[in-house]
Amino acid sequence: MLNPTFVEVLKLISENIPSNIKWAVDGSTSLALQGIDVTPRDIDILTDHEGAIGIQESLKKYNVVPISHSSNEKYDSYFGTFKVKGIRVEVMGDLRVLRSGKWGILQNPSTVDIANTNLEGISIPVVSVKSQTESGYLSERLKRRD
Repeated sequence: MLNPTFVEVLKLISENIPSNIKWAVDGSTSLALQGIDVTPRDIDILTDHEGAIGIQESLKKYNVVPISHSSNEKYDSYFGTFKVKGIRVEVMGDLRVLRSGKWGILQNPSTVDIANTNLEGISIPVVSVKSQTESGYLSERLKRRD
Protein backbone atom coordinates (compact mmCIF):
# COMPACT_ATOMS: atom_id res chain seq x y z
CA MET A 1 0.00 0.00 0.00
CA LEU A 2 1.39 3.38 -0.99
CA ASN A 3 1.02 6.39 1.22
CA PRO A 4 -0.93 9.33 -0.24
CA THR A 5 2.21 11.39 -0.97
CA PHE A 6 3.63 8.59 -3.14
CA VAL A 7 0.32 8.50 -5.04
CA GLU A 8 0.45 12.29 -5.58
CA VAL A 9 4.06 12.13 -6.79
CA LEU A 10 3.38 9.25 -9.17
CA LYS A 11 0.45 11.16 -10.67
CA LEU A 12 2.59 14.28 -11.04
CA ILE A 13 5.38 12.30 -12.73
CA SER A 14 2.94 10.60 -15.08
CA GLU A 15 1.32 13.90 -16.05
CA ASN A 16 4.66 15.63 -16.69
CA ILE A 17 6.62 13.07 -18.70
CA PRO A 18 5.86 13.51 -22.41
CA SER A 19 4.13 10.59 -24.14
CA ASN A 20 7.07 10.03 -26.52
CA ILE A 21 9.36 9.02 -23.62
CA LYS A 22 9.35 5.34 -22.70
CA TRP A 23 9.59 4.89 -18.94
CA ALA A 24 8.34 2.67 -16.13
CA VAL A 25 8.29 2.66 -12.35
CA ASP A 26 10.79 0.08 -11.09
CA GLY A 27 11.92 -1.28 -7.74
CA SER A 28 9.87 -1.40 -4.58
CA THR A 29 7.30 1.17 -5.70
CA SER A 30 6.61 -0.93 -8.79
CA LEU A 31 6.19 -4.00 -6.61
CA ALA A 32 3.82 -2.17 -4.26
CA LEU A 33 1.74 -0.97 -7.23
CA GLN A 34 1.46 -4.62 -8.31
CA GLY A 35 0.24 -5.85 -4.94
CA ILE A 36 3.50 -7.06 -3.34
CA ASP A 37 3.68 -6.29 0.40
CA VAL A 38 6.66 -3.90 0.51
CA THR A 39 7.01 -0.35 1.80
CA PRO A 40 8.92 1.82 -0.67
CA ARG A 41 11.29 4.54 0.48
CA ASP A 42 11.68 6.16 -2.93
CA ILE A 43 10.47 6.00 -6.52
CA ASP A 44 12.72 4.47 -9.17
CA ILE A 45 12.10 5.31 -12.81
CA LEU A 46 13.60 3.08 -15.50
CA THR A 47 14.11 4.51 -18.98
CA ASP A 48 16.81 4.68 -21.64
CA HIS A 49 19.55 7.32 -22.02
CA GLU A 50 17.44 9.68 -24.14
CA GLY A 51 14.45 9.20 -21.82
CA ALA A 52 16.56 10.12 -18.80
CA ILE A 53 17.51 13.42 -20.45
CA GLY A 54 13.86 14.06 -21.39
CA ILE A 55 12.62 13.27 -17.89
CA GLN A 56 15.23 15.62 -16.44
CA GLU A 57 13.85 18.40 -18.64
CA SER A 58 10.24 17.54 -17.69
CA LEU A 59 10.98 17.50 -13.97
CA LYS A 60 13.73 20.15 -13.91
CA LYS A 61 12.24 22.15 -11.04
CA TYR A 62 12.61 19.05 -8.83
CA ASN A 63 16.14 18.12 -9.94
CA VAL A 64 18.70 17.53 -7.18
CA VAL A 65 21.47 15.67 -9.04
CA PRO A 66 21.52 16.13 -12.85
CA ILE A 67 21.47 13.09 -15.11
CA SER A 68 24.97 11.86 -15.93
CA HIS A 69 26.70 8.57 -16.54
CA SER A 70 27.23 6.92 -13.17
CA SER A 71 28.96 3.66 -12.34
CA ASN A 72 29.91 1.96 -9.09
CA GLU A 73 30.56 -1.57 -7.82
CA LYS A 74 26.90 -2.57 -8.38
CA TYR A 75 25.17 -0.22 -10.86
CA ASP A 76 25.92 1.40 -14.22
CA SER A 77 23.41 3.82 -15.77
CA TYR A 78 22.56 7.38 -16.72
CA PHE A 79 21.45 8.44 -13.27
CA GLY A 80 19.94 11.48 -11.61
CA THR A 81 17.86 12.29 -8.54
CA PHE A 82 14.86 14.48 -7.94
CA LYS A 83 12.93 15.48 -4.83
CA VAL A 84 9.17 15.78 -5.34
CA LYS A 85 6.96 16.61 -2.34
CA GLY A 86 9.68 15.23 -0.07
CA ILE A 87 9.93 11.91 -1.97
CA ARG A 88 13.26 10.94 -3.54
CA VAL A 89 12.87 10.01 -7.21
CA GLU A 90 15.76 8.24 -8.93
CA VAL A 91 15.92 8.09 -12.73
CA MET A 92 18.03 5.36 -14.30
CA GLY A 93 18.62 5.24 -18.04
CA ASP A 94 20.04 2.08 -19.62
CA LEU A 95 20.63 0.41 -16.27
CA ARG A 96 22.99 -2.53 -15.77
CA VAL A 97 23.28 -4.32 -12.43
CA LEU A 98 26.15 -6.50 -11.17
CA ARG A 99 24.80 -9.71 -9.62
CA SER A 100 26.85 -12.80 -8.75
CA GLY A 101 29.95 -11.21 -10.26
CA LYS A 102 28.39 -10.62 -13.70
CA TRP A 103 26.89 -7.54 -15.30
CA GLY A 104 23.29 -8.20 -16.25
CA ILE A 105 21.60 -7.25 -19.48
CA LEU A 106 20.94 -3.61 -20.30
CA GLN A 107 17.63 -2.69 -18.66
CA ASN A 108 15.29 -0.14 -20.17
CA PRO A 109 11.64 -0.20 -21.30
CA SER A 110 12.65 -1.97 -24.54
CA THR A 111 14.47 -4.85 -22.80
CA VAL A 112 12.23 -5.64 -19.80
CA ASP A 113 8.58 -6.62 -19.52
CA ILE A 114 6.39 -3.59 -18.83
CA ALA A 115 2.88 -3.79 -17.40
CA ASN A 116 0.41 -1.01 -16.73
CA THR A 117 -1.35 -0.49 -13.45
CA ASN A 118 -4.28 1.78 -12.70
CA LEU A 119 -3.60 4.36 -10.01
CA GLU A 120 -6.76 6.32 -9.26
CA GLY A 121 -7.72 6.43 -12.93
CA ILE A 122 -4.22 7.04 -14.29
CA SER A 123 -2.32 4.32 -16.15
CA ILE A 124 1.18 3.96 -14.70
CA PRO A 125 3.78 1.84 -16.53
CA VAL A 126 5.62 -0.54 -14.19
CA VAL A 127 8.41 -3.06 -14.60
CA SER A 128 6.52 -6.34 -14.24
CA VAL A 129 6.92 -8.65 -11.27
CA LYS A 130 8.09 -11.26 -13.82
CA SER A 131 10.99 -9.04 -14.97
CA GLN A 132 11.90 -8.14 -11.39
CA THR A 133 11.89 -11.85 -10.50
CA GLU A 134 14.06 -12.76 -13.50
CA SER A 135 16.58 -10.00 -12.71
CA GLY A 136 16.92 -11.15 -9.10
CA TYR A 137 15.60 -7.86 -7.67
CA LEU A 138 12.43 -9.31 -6.13
CA SER A 139 14.24 -11.92 -4.03
CA GLU A 140 16.83 -9.31 -2.93
CA ARG A 141 14.07 -6.89 -1.92
CA LEU A 142 12.10 -9.49 0.00
CA LYS A 143 15.25 -10.53 1.91
CA ARG A 144 15.77 -6.89 2.97
CA ARG A 145 12.18 -6.74 4.22
CA ASP A 146 12.71 -9.72 6.55
